[in-house]
Amino acid sequence: MTWPGDGLQRLLVAVAVGILIGLDRERAETRKRQRLFAGVRTFPLIALAGAMPMLLIDRLGPAMLVVSFIAVAAVAVVSYLRSSAAGAIGATTEMAAVVTFLIGVLAGAGEVIIAGATGVAVAVLLVAKPRLESFSRALSEAELAAALELAVVSVIVLPLVPNRGYGPWGVLNPFEIWLVVVLVSGLGFAGFVAMRLLGERRGIAVSGVVGALVSSTAVTVSMAAQSRENTRLGGVAAAAAILASTIMGVRVVVLTGAIDMGIVPRLLPVVVAMGIVGAIAAVLLLRAAPSGPAETKEARIRNPFSLTAALTFGVVYAVILLVVRAAQEYFGANGIYLAAVLSAVADVDAVSIAFARLGAGTTAWRGPAAAVSIALVTNTLTKLGIAVTMGAGSFRAYVSAALGVMALAGGLAAIAVAQLWP
Repeated sequence: MTWPGDGLQRLLVAVAVGILIGLDRERAETRKRQRLFAGVRTFPLIALAGAMPMLLIDRLGPAMLVVSFIAVAAVAVVSYLRSSAAGAIGATTEMAAVVTFLIGVLAGAGEVIIAGATGVAVAVLLVAKPRLESFSRALSEAELAAALELAVVSVIVLPLVPNRGYGPWGVLNPFEIWLVVVLVSGLGFAGFVAMRLLGERRGIAVSGVVGALVSSTAVTVSMAAQSRENTRLGGVAAAAAILASTIMGVRVVVLTGAIDMGIVPRLLPVVVAMGIVGAIAAVLLLRAAPSGPAETKEARIRNPFSLTAALTFGVVYAVILLVVRAAQEYFGANGIYLAAVLSAVADVDAVSIAFARLGAGTTAWRGPAAAVSIALVTNTLTKLGIAVTMGAGSFRAYVSAALGVMALAGGLAAIAVAQLWP
């Protein structure tokens, strides 16, 4: 038996979810200029039809719940048949009604957090229809195949990979290596999806920020090329490249934190120091940029996932794991710092995750955190070199100055953390 206050909370969550979904369906009715069978009033009632029988299930059994579901399903089927007869195509509203009923059941069963989260997800899915359709049309056959490949390696291949250590020191665990591949590939693909959903005309700065989720190095290369094509865009392109390097630090924190959160507190001061410098530089450059329509292109970043790219990253990550462990075994702390410098030139994600994994389960976070900090600074200096060699005009000067100061700020912050943190 539930307390009255608890039951009231469940009903309120059901009503709130129903209103949220109903608001979109009401707007869809106006947008399509076609009457739908359910809107902002009907959907809360549907949610209540699922929640109320669950509150009474201890007294009345499941019969009331079954009857309610049959009633809602029957109304949805009749509505679909009538709309189909009238020439309308689609069953979104009818399926949304069934899902709303089930969310109401969840709320009535006491799973209010899951019910609320599911309701928000459904509402977002309904509202995002134009963007999702645009994204679907924008995908090429190759990119769609790559998305399916990512799903396959994440859901099907990963559970089948052996979860045990191989090689020297047992450092090569196929499951853990492939899990890292899935993590990095998934984050990169999420950035790619975000870029496609935002569209190509949201501005070069947005392109730099979102593109950095895929590859800050790719953004830097792309912006350097644009600065050579049109020297007037040097300031704006530089801002995008600087923002990409700023977001790189956030990406590294997310990836290392996913391996073990223990490294994050020591890493945050370095990322924050570099981020503040990068953000200030980007804002100043964007404010100084000439007003008017931007004559820029989006950063040329394609779908980052392919089986070849995933396997390549897996091999690079495995090699870095061996290098880092060998450096630790034979040269101690100084060895892993050298490994961080050399490895970060190739891939900052792989080396950062390798060091996070190295420190996992221990209290000796000083070495791994310092090594990741060194990798961040090294990778930033690498992109500075890319800007100098590939960029032109003001782009080269702006990016060199900003990334140089970012690297200096990150280095000083890393030294301060190492000296002050016990």
